[in-house]
Amino acid sequence: MVTWFTQLNGPLQWLFGAVGLIILLACLWAVITLLLLPVLALVQRLFAPAENSTSMSDTQYLTGTLTLPVADGHTGEVMITGGGRARQTYPAKLWATAPALAQGESVVVVEIRQGVAYVERLRTADANPHQ
Repeated sequence: MVTWFTQLNGPLQWLFGAVGLIILLACLWAVITLLLLPVLALVQRLFAPAENSTSMSDTQYLTGTLTLPVADGHTGEVMITGGGRARQTYPAKLWATAPALAQGESVVVVEIRQGVAYVERLRTADANPHQ
């Protein structure tokens, strides 16, 4: 094959040489990528915990105000005003068995499931923790 290639003259020799060089570079790139991929995955795994935070800021919570009272077994209505969203209203139910919540009370939305917001009383830092 080397003899055949050396017998070629002119642009055909340059064309085959360029194609061979491209194939060689592609193979080299693939080998380097396969060797470096595990190293990059290890570096990401080592440094990822330093970049993550489990604390939430106040703007990440969905907060709202009850426009209709909510009691255990009864559906009320909440207007969501927090979390960077536009004001939206949802049917509201209590997240857990708790005393009824009055109209106008501030709540935190724990979950929205099938279009119903499950709410809990918003606890502030100055409130009594044993309520």
